Amino acid sequence: MTSIENADEQQLLEMKNWFFKENIRIQQEKDMIFEEKRRLEQEKAKFEQEKARFALMRQRLDNDKELFDKKTEVLILELRRLANDRERLARDKAEFAALKNKEVRRREMEAMPRMFFVGVNNELTLKKRYRDLLKIFHPDNACGNSDAVLYINKEYNALKNLYS
Repeated sequence: MTSIENADEQQLLEMKNWFFKENIRIQQEKDMIFEEKRRLEQEKAKFEQEKARFALMRQRLDNDKELFDKKTEVLILELRRLANDRERLARDKAEFAALKNKEVRRREMEAMPRMFFVGVNNELTLKKRYRDLLKIFHPDNACGNSDAVLYINKEYNALKNLYS
């Protein structure tokens, strides 16, 4: 290319045309760069929004997980309490049944001496019946029962006081 001072009209016109085209090309590139920059800023803003949304979702998920863990812990604790209550209830039922059986046996044992002395109406028959009962229920016998002997003695003494 020749210098501007030495150029003729035709060359100046070509240079002017080249500068004009170059100026348009540079302006188009500037516009493209500006448009690319604007697009990247929009994408960056969109990315930041997505990032914030995901952070919020992550926080909610963490909160939900923490709440779930606490609920699970409470359920486990309550299940343990329920198991303990069931065991305690089973023990109480067994204890109550044992007490009930013991009370039934005690009442039977209390009623038994009265039945043994049914028909006794004087002191002589009382003593005879007493000796016969002791022979049967004495603890030294094979089928002896010391509790029965205690109740028989108690009833015998009560009836003895009555007939004396």
